[in-house]
Amino acid sequence: IYNHALPQSQITQNYQAGVGEKFFLLFNISTIVNIAASYLMVEVSQFDNYSYLFNQPMYINLNNDTTITDFSIKGMRIGMNGQEAVVGQAFRNLDTTVTSSQLTSDPRFAVPIQQLSSLGTVIPADKGPTGDEFFLTFERLGDQTHVVVEMDCIPLTDCPSTTTDLDPTADIGIRTFEEIDATMATLTGVSRTNTGIKETYETIKQQLPTVEKIDGFLSSQQVAISQLAIEYCSALVEDATLRGSFFPGFDFSAPVTAAFSTSPTDKKALITGPLLSKMVGSNLTVNPDAAAVETELDSLMDRLTSCGSGCAADRTKSVVKAACAAVLGSAALLIQ
Repeated sequence: IYNHALPQSQITQNYQAGVGEKFFLLFNISTIVNIAASYLMVEVSQFDNYSYLFNQPMYINLNNDTTITDFSIKGMRIGMNGQEAVVGQAFRNLDTTVTSSQLTSDPRFAVPIQQLSSLGTVIPADKGPTGDEFFLTFERLGDQTHVVVEMDCIPLTDCPSTTTDLDPTADIGIRTFEEIDATMATLTGVSRTNTGIKETYETIKQQLPTVEKIDGFLSSQQVAISQLAIEYCSALVEDATLRGSFFPGFDFSAPVTAAFSTSPTDKKALITGPLLSKMVGSNLTVNPDAAAVETELDSLMDRLTSCGSGCAADRTKSVVKAACAAVLGSAALLIQ
């Protein structure tokens, strides 16, 4: 922070300096090109906690009295800790010649330099600034060649790496508390502002999932989801308009022996069909097996109607509520 205006020269100087600590890495190539005190120099800085910035490689000779003879540089690559970096090889297309006529003065150095490239590149860190060691490889340097075998890295996971892989993470996640409530409202058509639903949601909200990671899913969260599903399904079945639209053709006033009979037609299909199509869905990448779900629902309704003619008058609605809640509170809704 300054209390006076900076002249343009200082503004330019600050801009060129950039941010963070910078180092000039020197790579001695004297014995390869047969020119004493010859180095390739790269400006390197720690880009962030996970990578380094390599910028503007250049040739420099630390002895002003040395005679520079022309030599070529082609296909430079950055290596770290014994292997070439998998990504960030911006200098691999470098193809230039170092010659005395190209040497220019630079106010940062006491000897002339030749800039080899104006590019910069970011290389992933491995062990960190105190442990990473760098080297360079070339397809051609002077009159020597180094054959570079390109790694087949499609996909990149096939490339060798010295880093330790992290524990695998799940490809799927779960809906969070608000997403669960909103999804149940959408699937059933029941408003989230329904008095019974709103009270139940506020009561169990702290028990519902708060993050999408499936690794931390608890049985207590499933209990809360089931409670909310029961409340939504109860509101659906108790509303004549909503239930008539959701389960067309089903007689909610009939006793269980007639409402869920299988002759002459299977009336349970009037319940399982809408539940499968509206709550489970189809043609998804990962989807429950519809036949298996239908079998489980049939079995559930059979058990709940086993009381036959001795069932309570409102048993038909209760059975539909149970079947609805079994689907609405399942992984078909929870997983995303």
